[in-house]
Amino acid sequence: MGVKNIAPSDIQMNVHANNWQEALTVAAQPLLDADKITTDYITNMIESVKKLGPYIVIAPGLALGHARPSAAVKQSSIAIATLDQPVKFGNKDNDPVDLVIILASINDHDHLGLMKKIVTFLNNKKNLQWLRSASQNEAEQIADAINKGK
Repeated sequence: MGVKNIAPSDIQMNVHANNWQEALTVAAQPLLDADKITTDYITNMIESVKKLGPYIVIAPGLALGHARPSAAVKQSSIAIATLDQPVKFGNKDNDPVDLVIILASINDHDHLGLMKKIVTFLNNKKNLQWLRSASQNEAEQIADAINKGK
């Protein structure tokens, strides 16, 4: 199995969440709708944060939601959501969060491949600004840029 591409339908702009649990749930919804993950995966992500703290908030305003590869993941995939209102995850250095990326993988190899794609994209500050200001109409261009490793 090769590393899967992100689909434009897995990118949501300006969605609303009342708290961090909702932010993870809303961001993962396209993967659930496309039958790439089960609801157990969302539960696993939330439980990881409850158990380990807000370690998924990896940069100012950016949360990378993920859980261990498991049967709750049917297809390795990525989803991205920008929030209309930032939410707090409890990370004093990087809260509040307005950008949530969900990483779901069936194994460690896919996990690393997906991470590489998203990190390559996010390492370009222009891409981060673009993502935060983009409209839903730009989902296809964003997916294309991530998939091409730009």
